[in-house]
Amino acid sequence: EESSKITTQATGATSWRRGDVRYKKNEAFVDVVENVNLTMSAKGISTCIIARYSLLTPITGSVLRADVDGHIQMRAYLSGIPECKFGLNDKLVIDKSDRGIGDAVELDDCRFHQCVRLDEFDATRTISFIPPDGEFELMR
Repeated sequence: EESSKITTQATGATSWRRGDVRYKKNEAFVDVVENVNLTMSAKGISTCIIARYSLLTPITGSVLRADVDGHIQMRAYLSGIPECKFGLNDKLVIDKSDRGIGDAVELDDCRFHQCVRLDEFDATRTISFIPPDGEFELMR
């Protein structure tokens, strides 16, 4: 795997995509799949806010733990060697030392498909990649 990374960096080759792929209609589908996890105590009343979701009615009990687990699934039917880019929310926090800052969305333990340019993600928080043809998991 390390030698394949070196080859890709040196030659620009992409082992996950052929260059001769052609479609009459270029299409890309992005599915964001999220599971909301909530643990509450049996007493008290609180309003629960989880990631971008909020429960508008008061709930009995106080929130002990709340998180969202998810992944980004893609289907790409694009001709040639396309470059795709996704920008993430500017309230994104990845560094664990920044926990608890306002209403920021914290990403913990991110894993990307091999097609993602990690150096660009680290620098600009942009997911830049040449997608494989067909269905794949972009990020977990």
